[in-house]
Amino acid sequence: MKVNLALILLLCILFPIMGNGQSSISPGQLVFDTQFSAGQYLVPVGPFKDDKIEIIKTEGTTQKLVYQIKGDSPTNTLLTNAWEPISQLGYEILFQCDTWNCGGFEFREAIDVVESPFMFVNLGDFQFISASMSVEEEKKFVTILASKSRNTGFVQVVFINPPDNEITEDVEFDFSSNLEDFATPLQQDFATKGFTILEGVEFDSGSRDIKDNSISHLEDLATFLKENPDKKVLLVGHTDMEGELRPNIDLSAERSLSVRNTLISVFEINPDQVSAQGVGFLSPHETNLTPEGRHSNRRVEALILQEFD
Repeated sequence: MKVNLALILLLCILFPIMGNGQSSISPGQLVFDTQFSAGQYLVPVGPFKDDKIEIIKTEGTTQKLVYQIKGDSPTNTLLTNAWEPISQLGYEILFQCDTWNCGGFEFREAIDVVESPFMFVNLGDFQFISASMSVEEEKKFVTILASKSRNTGFVQVVFINPPDNEITEDVEFDFSSNLEDFATPLQQDFATKGFTILEGVEFDSGSRDIKDNSISHLEDLATFLKENPDKKVLLVGHTDMEGELRPNIDLSAERSLSVRNTLISVFEINPDQVSAQGVGFLSPHETNLTPEGRHSNRRVEALILQEFD
């Protein structure tokens, strides 16, 4: 039987999954809550450097929480909102870093991260804190990982208590000022039309390469694909009407392939989820009689295909 991860995520948002801990949260934000009674957890206390990360090996009870917050708050605000109530419990920071100071991709790959569709880490925008607190000659630890796509914030909090100690922290994270409808324009397009124009993904006339300042506009599609690993999309490239048909079909195919390669290399999307084609100027979105219309026609669309077999 196939499991619809999108439905699971929706149910998690509407009915938060509560573990054995006592964490108190605002409604509609907690999407993952799992507690392990025993085991080892590696707490990072330094950046990725010289092919390794400095860590503290801990043993005990671990609780992993993930929150998703809709809105435009920057990553540092998400981190601050998570850290402030934890600091009030008496935790003190052991290590704090952001993206490249952490070690970028290598740091993210070396640390423990809850899998999609619950947690998403933007490799160009994440922040991290590890902290500890002494309790009766033993130590408690906590780690916070914050990141965001263009429209959604993601915060992972991991509490680690000494063996035979339950997680009992009474923490209330206030992200309520950022709550909105979780449905993005891209998700709405897929639900109502079956396709979406990748707005903001731009090409110069005659160029197959995505403009550098356009790459961030693929984040919504990347997030959707990570949250729905059973979905496939077909990327369809389009051109304006300058030149002959055959070269334009080739160019449009190269543009869609450029988008596919970016999703795979930058956002780590499963290659099986994205294919690419081009139709040249055969399906204009706007008039080709004006510069503005031709600019609009140089685009890539994403069409939803079937579920994986």
